[in-house]
Amino acid sequence: MNSFIGTISEKSIIEQVEKICNNSDFKSKELLCRFLRFIVTESLAGRGDEIKGYTIGVEVLGKDKDFDPDQDSLVRIHAGRLRRLLKMYYLENGTDDFVRIEIPKGGYKPEFKNNNLEEFQLDKNDRFKKEFGDSALEPTITILPFKNLTGDPAKDYFAHGFSEELSIELTKYEDLKVINCWNRPESNQLNNSDMYAKYKTRFLVDGSVLKKEQQIKIHVKLLDTLKGNQIWAESYLRDLEVENLFQIEEEISDSIAKTIGGEIGLIFELLTKEANRLKPKELDVFKATLHFYYYEAHQSTELAGITFRVLNQALSIEPDSGIVKAMLATMYGTFYALDFPHNDGALDKMAELADQALALDPKHQLVKITQVFKCFLLDQKTQFDKEANDCLSMNLHSPARLGALGFYISLYGGWETGKPILDKALNKNIGYPLFFHGATCLYYYRIHEYKRAMDEAYKYDIPGLFWAPMLRAACLGQLDRLNEAKEQLLQLYSLKPDFETKAEYLISRFVKEDELVKHLIEGLEKCGMQFP
Repeated sequence: MNSFIGTISEKSIIEQVEKICNNSDFKSKELLCRFLRFIVTESLAGRGDEIKGYTIGVEVLGKDKDFDPDQDSLVRIHAGRLRRLLKMYYLENGTDDFVRIEIPKGGYKPEFKNNNLEEFQLDKNDRFKKEFGDSALEPTITILPFKNLTGDPAKDYFAHGFSEELSIELTKYEDLKVINCWNRPESNQLNNSDMYAKYKTRFLVDGSVLKKEQQIKIHVKLLDTLKGNQIWAESYLRDLEVENLFQIEEEISDSIAKTIGGEIGLIFELLTKEANRLKPKELDVFKATLHFYYYEAHQSTELAGITFRVLNQALSIEPDSGIVKAMLATMYGTFYALDFPHNDGALDKMAELADQALALDPKHQLVKITQVFKCFLLDQKTQFDKEANDCLSMNLHSPARLGALGFYISLYGGWETGKPILDKALNKNIGYPLFFHGATCLYYYRIHEYKRAMDEAYKYDIPGLFWAPMLRAACLGQLDRLNEAKEQLLQLYSLKPDFETKAEYLISRFVKEDELVKHLIEGLEKCGMQFP
């Protein structure tokens, strides 16, 4: 049995099958799930070319041994249903899945593809790409003048001021190009296509201000000019007092900016999905950057390999990019910290690239956070404190960078400073990297609140990483829920068979408090793990 199908591991394929079968569209279709599991299992066993209608009829559909698929079309009917359901799944719920499973017409042998590197699947997206070229993936946004619908001309200043305040907040995100049209009233008369032609912007923010008795209501929507659809909308209702108008503007603008801006905001989420469907040869520096953002949010060994390749390709295109070097440094650091295969020399390479990035682009938030990560991994506490304080003084606006900073500070023992920063990233933003929950789990674990720690560990749901089952097992061991703990241990061993021999070494790559490391070992011992 081959361990890899192309660049896709058998484990990933099996996990994908189960994910599909657990989807709401498949759960009620037990027969089709058996069909899918059978052909995938046979294919992974090297018998894909031997899958015939007769075999499926007998083994899956329960037909008698005298079954004749040429006379009975039942297998072909079910195969057609399965193909249609799989296609619908990947168009709706599975657009971000790493593994794509297809059953070509004319046979029953499944094909396994890297879904993240497929070209755009929707004809509409193909048309956009052909018509608008690479600009379709550029993070450009135009702020239209907010409409004053209060009936009070005196409120014009508030509507215009809100547009301006929102523009200021969005420009704080380094990767976002913002155009403010608050002083261009003609922009309200332009349709989406005209807006793109005039301002070369893909995304629009439009809104209005209304007054209801002693309250003011602000309605905001985010539009995609290329696809002609609304991505997001929200209404904000606040008590109206003259003295709090500026506070209202600042508070709501900040909330909107966090939702749609930055690496984990709505705009980059959409662009990343599109970039992840492009083949590596089509990737430039910006698209490689999107790959990196996607990897940060959905860490896995497969995604790590893809991201590593496209970042190296981007570096060959732009060898003096400090941002690309910072991203590659982060990848090498992650390979080392998570003990990925073939990570020899990864820490040295991480340090080298991080320093090169700093020399090239010393003020970029990602570059600065990479320095923090470098000092964290090298156990350089004095330099770590300096770099972390430098980042704090920068007034970071990217939720991903801010959360990462809180993560590192917390795990170096600075919980009083780091935990509130991390909480802000978790509570006020969408799409944050799931590994943030690892730090919050450890926070509650160290103060013996094991139930809350366990809840956080189950939110740390990144397939393929040993940290999640390790943390769950330790929490369950402390709670004396040993049967559940043993299930987590089995997952841990499957991901990291040699964990017992190097547990302290692996844990201490992220946990810098010796007492907390011992405390975790204690929880694992309670659920049956034996250490040398």
